[in-house]
Amino acid sequence: MTQQSMLVLASGQIASLAFLVYEICLTFDDEVNVIWSKPNRSWIKWQFLFTRYFALSIQVINRGIDSAIASHMNMVSTDLKNWYICQVIVGSILMSAVEAVLMARVYALYNKNVWILLIFVIMILGEIVTVILGIVLNRPGDEFRASNILLRSPTSFTYFGIGAIASQITILGLTLLKYKAAVEGGWSKTPIMMLMIRDGTAAFFILLVATTLTVVATSTQNEYAPIGNSWFLSIVASAGCRLIINMQTFPTRIESTDLPTSVQLTTLYPGFEQYTIREVHWNEFQDIY
Repeated sequence: MTQQSMLVLASGQIASLAFLVYEICLTFDDEVNVIWSKPNRSWIKWQFLFTRYFALSIQVINRGIDSAIASHMNMVSTDLKNWYICQVIVGSILMSAVEAVLMARVYALYNKNVWILLIFVIMILGEIVTVILGIVLNRPGDEFRASNILLRSPTSFTYFGIGAIASQITILGLTLLKYKAAVEGGWSKTPIMMLMIRDGTAAFFILLVATTLTVVATSTQNEYAPIGNSWFLSIVASAGCRLIINMQTFPTRIESTDLPTSVQLTTLYPGFEQYTIREVHWNEFQDIY
């Protein structure tokens, strides 16, 4: 690889870190207001903090290792090989964290149907199996060099990508099925349904594009594939955190509108007419979020 190509590669990776830091700064006020204020028993609070700062930590560590390798520092090859293998595990953990948020939303839409939960559990297990299979079949041999971290992405990303894309398609399909029922029932324009469709569809395409580009770049061994890996972490983390923030700020946005929430939420969740509308909404979603 030429010196110019190395510069482009390093610039692209640093840009992905800068993007993630910018996104954190941009939404930090929402993080303080709607995430930090949640009780410690709230799983979505820790899900948000993990997704955001796990990705940031990995990005900082990766850039530090890249800088050390580029500076020809003496580093243990075995440790670098293990870290290289762990990149796909890191990507899988981060993607699973974001998918868990999407799954929780769909699970709530289906009134916590046990079959939906079973489908999601199978999907997560399937992703874990494909990641393990990819690592076992593509473990670097004795020819591994420190420069591989700078120039190549782990081939096991291809296996991970296939499982992740299958899960994303399933989540979107279940969301659209519920939206079809909403259209037929006359409540497709309710704010909660519109939020689910808007965020769910946007997240699907963002995650799909990020995953597909990473898989394609890895499978073709493009010289700029490591850039895709770096941007994958930043994009997935940002999308996941935005999903959580949008859901957490939803009640505030609803209260500032004149929409007929009493009709929409008793229609969405029949059998809860004895509660006020805001209580109805959070009776269904508070256990999830």
